[in-house]
Amino acid sequence: MLKLLEQHADVALVALAASAYVLLCPYAKVEESFNLQASHDLLVHGVRSGVANYDHVAFPGVVPRTFLGALGVSALASPVAWITQLLTARTLVLQYVVRWTLAMCSTAALTFFRNSIAAKFGKDTSRFFMLICACQFHLMFYFGRTLPNTYALVLVLCAYAFWIYDRAKPTIFLLTFTTIVFRGDTAVLFAPILLSMLLARVSIVRIILWGLTASIASLALTVTVDSYFWQRWLWPEGEVLWFNTVQNKSHEWGVHPRLWYFYSALPRALLTTTLLLPFGISGLLPALVRSTSWKELRTAWQSAPLVDASVLKFVWPIGVYVALFSQLPHKELRFIFNAIPILNMASAVLITTCHTKFPLLIIGGCLVVSVVGSVFFTMAAATHDFT
Repeated sequence: MLKLLEQHADVALVALAASAYVLLCPYAKVEESFNLQASHDLLVHGVRSGVANYDHVAFPGVVPRTFLGALGVSALASPVAWITQLLTARTLVLQYVVRWTLAMCSTAALTFFRNSIAAKFGKDTSRFFMLICACQFHLMFYFGRTLPNTYALVLVLCAYAFWIYDRAKPTIFLLTFTTIVFRGDTAVLFAPILLSMLLARVSIVRIILWGLTASIASLALTVTVDSYFWQRWLWPEGEVLWFNTVQNKSHEWGVHPRLWYFYSALPRALLTTTLLLPFGISGLLPALVRSTSWKELRTAWQSAPLVDASVLKFVWPIGVYVALFSQLPHKELRFIFNAIPILNMASAVLITTCHTKFPLLIIGGCLVVSVVGSVFFTMAAATHDFT
């Protein structure tokens, strides 16, 4: 038992951090409201009794969203929700149950991604990756928030794992499903990943075949399920894309400068590990750190590659993804959540190489400062609606 706990201590740390944010930060963003209310309606009113008492029927007019995410989380949460409803009549408890269930789904997906990192870069890298994630406020905070972006992130993390495992088919299926059902803008991430697959000589015919199959299946599922709940034929994410892209109404929620993601959003999300990121994709720095003499140092300087191709392979599509998203005037950190895990992976690769040489400077310094920053963010989120 102790050995099992030791092997999965990093997973337990992430689960504990995500659970703490669920308990400490009860307030909801407006973007969470649909999925939160949908989960409430599913747990309280059920599916068979019809949707006459559902919130979106009683108060019509919202831009449609899919019920598939709320259905999945509510199904997992239903046993605990049933017990809590017997013990108390307060529906606020259901909110905590739903959010905690989603946070554990997010943690499970992150663990699956962590296992792929262990297979590719080693167990130490995977453990440092989880430690970095646990110390960052935004990722852990949003793990339990019922945003469409969070449901999408769960599937994207699984897709990342298959991508690292060099399994193109499930990667394409998951990213296609996520794009069509949860977040149409996942296509902006999907495109550079597809390009990386083509550069890795994955058959374009197979990519098209897998993509078409996944698209048809995903569209059929979301149209069938969501048309029942919305009481009319519709493709929810299609209507969202029409509202935000064709009608171009997203800018009504505010705009930011083109480079805002790079100089504001990502540094806030990554905290002090932002400083490690440029070196995480370097092949030269780890070689210099491993040198124990002037001769080895000179040899490393002359022969070590400037970049680590094994890391850059996964980082450059993320850079393209953020750069493409930067062209849109309306910007929010949640739009680029998908970038954070891969960037943390690059930082973890560096820490794995350097921690025996500079344990206090790199691990102690960066991560402790990140924790302090997370505490301040948590204090704000616990007393206000976090934005």
